[in-house]
Amino acid sequence: MLDASKENCIHIPTGGTPLTLARVTVPKAPITQLSKRTRKRCVLELQRTRNILSGSSDDSGILFEDEVRALSADQRQQLLHSAGIKLNIEPTQGLAIKSMIGLPWYRLRTLSRWLKHSGISFGSERKHRALCRELIGDNLEVELAPFSFKLADGGEEIRGAAHAYTPSLTAKITQLLEQNEMYDKPIR
Repeated sequence: MLDASKENCIHIPTGGTPLTLARVTVPKAPITQLSKRTRKRCVLELQRTRNILSGSSDDSGILFEDEVRALSADQRQQLLHSAGIKLNIEPTQGLAIKSMIGLPWYRLRTLSRWLKHSGISFGSERKHRALCRELIGDNLEVELAPFSFKLADGGEEIRGAAHAYTPSLTAKITQLLEQNEMYDKPIR
């Protein structure tokens, strides 16, 4: 009738949902006075309990995500800060943000400094520029040229704007094919 499993639980069948009894070790001192080793044991105990509740260790992450989501935004921010967790934005994502928002490099530096104070690392400008050079290559040129823009009142205004072109279309296509080959290698 009683089933003692490997996770130190007793499963009791009932007429409906079976009961599961588990041993939970509770420290005698408050958590703030515990050593790192004892706190680590408490964390392992929480993970074990989460595994029992979720049914498997694979699904216990779902419960942990729900626990973190249940915290308020201020509590989550405090948790990240006190745990020393830094969020990193990869150079590819940073370059995508730069181009989507239309930021010049000096504004990207300002944004990066501002995000660093919030615990978010935006990566170095050197990495962003290197990735940009790798993606664009040496066969794309940008110039400032005069363009005509329509105004809200119906008039027109001529002002300088960035204009990009490729001097050699075959070189650009070759470069794109080589990049595609480098990133999308077929599995053999």
